[in-house]
Amino acid sequence: MQGKMIGDYLVANYDAVDFNGEGVLSYAMMKGDEANIEAIYRTQYGVEDANIVLEAAGKPALQYFDVSVAEDARYQVDLGGAWSAAAAKDYMDTNFVSYNEDAGNMIELVICNNDGMAEGVIASLQEKGYNGAGAHVVPVFGVDATDNAKALIADGAMTGTVKQDADGMAAAISQTAAAVAEGKAPAEALGGLSDARFTIAGDCASKLYVAYAPYLGE
Repeated sequence: MQGKMIGDYLVANYDAVDFNGEGVLSYAMMKGDEANIEAIYRTQYGVEDANIVLEAAGKPALQYFDVSVAEDARYQVDLGGAWSAAAAKDYMDTNFVSYNEDAGNMIELVICNNDGMAEGVIASLQEKGYNGAGAHVVPVFGVDATDNAKALIADGAMTGTVKQDADGMAAAISQTAAAVAEGKAPAEALGGLSDARFTIAGDCASKLYVAYAPYLGE
C-alpha cells in the first residue's frame, strides 16, 4: 500500500520531485530492523510496488542514491532495531555530506518503514533548509499515521503514511475474545462479528483482516 501510494504521488508530481532534473528519481530507504519481517517486506515492497506504478506510466524505476551499494542492501537500517527517529536523522545528516544540492546529486525521495524514522529524516531536512514553509519539499513517506506524522503532513513537511487502524484492531481482538470466552470456536466467533472495519478472509474462516488505508492528509 505504501509503495502504490508513493508511485501514484510520483507520477502526479514527477517534475517537481525530480530536483536534479535528470529524469530519474533518487531515493533513500530507512529500514527499522534488519531481521523484522515487517521491516523486510516494507523495505522490499515500498520500492517494488512504487516501481510498478512508475513503469506502467512510462517512467524509469527509482534509483538508490548510492549506486555503489549492492542491490540487496539498498537501505539504511537502525542497528539497534528500534525504528528510531534518531537513527534516521543520523543517516540523513551523513548522507547530506556527499549527496546534496550543491553536488547536484540531492536525494529526491525518502521512504521510511515507520513514521518515527520519517520524523528523523524530516528533522534533518529542515535543518538544511528543506521541507519548511516556502522551501523545496523532499517527499517523505512513513507507516503508522501517528499524530505527529499527521501534523507534519498537515504542515506540508511530510507527504504520506499508511494508517494502521488501531481502534479496529482493538475492537476485533476484544470482540473475538469475548465470543471465544462464551464457548464459540474461533471461526464461529469471527463469523458473528459485525463491523465495517473487519473482513473475514476468503480462504480461512478463522482469519480476520482489519483494513489499512493510505493517508495523505485530511
